[in-house]
Amino acid sequence: MTINTYTSRYEAPLLTIVVAAYNVEGYIEEALASVLRQPYGDAIRLVVVDDGSTDDTYAAVQAAMKRDGRKHVELIRQDNAGVSAARNRGLAAVTTPYVGFLDGDDIYLDGFSAAVIPQLADLAWDIVEYNVTIIDDDGRRLEDIEIVAAGSEGGKRMDDAGRRQFVDLFHTFVWARVFRTSLFDIASFPVARHYEDMAVMPSIYMRARSVFRISSPLLGYRRRFGSITQQASLRDIKDLRTNGLEALAQCGHSEAADFWLRVFNNNFERACHVGARVDRGSFREALEVLFAMAADRRKACSDPGRATPRYVAELGRLHLKVGMDRLVHLLKRIVKKALRRRLDRQARPRRHSIN
Repeated sequence: MTINTYTSRYEAPLLTIVVAAYNVEGYIEEALASVLRQPYGDAIRLVVVDDGSTDDTYAAVQAAMKRDGRKHVELIRQDNAGVSAARNRGLAAVTTPYVGFLDGDDIYLDGFSAAVIPQLADLAWDIVEYNVTIIDDDGRRLEDIEIVAAGSEGGKRMDDAGRRQFVDLFHTFVWARVFRTSLFDIASFPVARHYEDMAVMPSIYMRARSVFRISSPLLGYRRRFGSITQQASLRDIKDLRTNGLEALAQCGHSEAADFWLRVFNNNFERACHVGARVDRGSFREALEVLFAMAADRRKACSDPGRATPRYVAELGRLHLKVGMDRLVHLLKRIVKKALRRRLDRQARPRRHSIN
């Protein structure tokens, strides 16, 4: 990607929003409108990557482009390859010094550009991060995700304490931040892997040298019907193990070994959570992957005695923990069924009158 540099504040775009879109005909026009209606509109461009949608997503984006006069939106169409491939394709088209990411069913909240663009104008910050509001299908607020605590706002150097804060919280959502585009020069999203944000974000924070923090919620993350109750898969756990192995590979020759070990631990904890939610036929193999992750950690930490009674006891406790988590999950599913809660993802019809 070729990055333009600027000497004036808002005469040319500073920020590109890469929108990965797949079968979101009912949401994409609202997502684009949430950017196009912001102040400082000429400082922002949009690159929409239609990842082989089989519905009217492509036509909906074209309609939004027509309303905009084709001034701020670029549309790319590709065969379906997944969200990582779509984001990477969008990154390749970025020419601005900053980049952000928006999923095709999410929105930016009012005040996004007024809070973010002035922080980008002087090219001072590598990352600008902000809070998120979870919304429902109709845009109603459900709850907030706090990434920036009240009282911790403002700009600061990215030092060991800042990276420790990131890895301790480990909210790795790429859409909760805006990045200096050059941070992605040697980091891309792993294609055909789930939990791709957890794979790439630690490397981004290791490269960053500064961060500006905003405690206001600036993005609406949409919780669609059924999305929080989708069946976890064995592939999810295997992908989390891959993330963990990549983190452990950084420990042996890095001054930031503690950081990377914590990254592994976060992936391992997530894998345990997911492992408790796989289908019955995959549960035994899921446990085997979790035990392998435990062995990965011991090997990376040069801890002998993997077959000692202490190690066997640790695996026993892990088995018990995952088993208890699974029991709670199954009980919740029974309650949800009893309450006739709908678990299937519902498609919202396209809304043509988004301004």
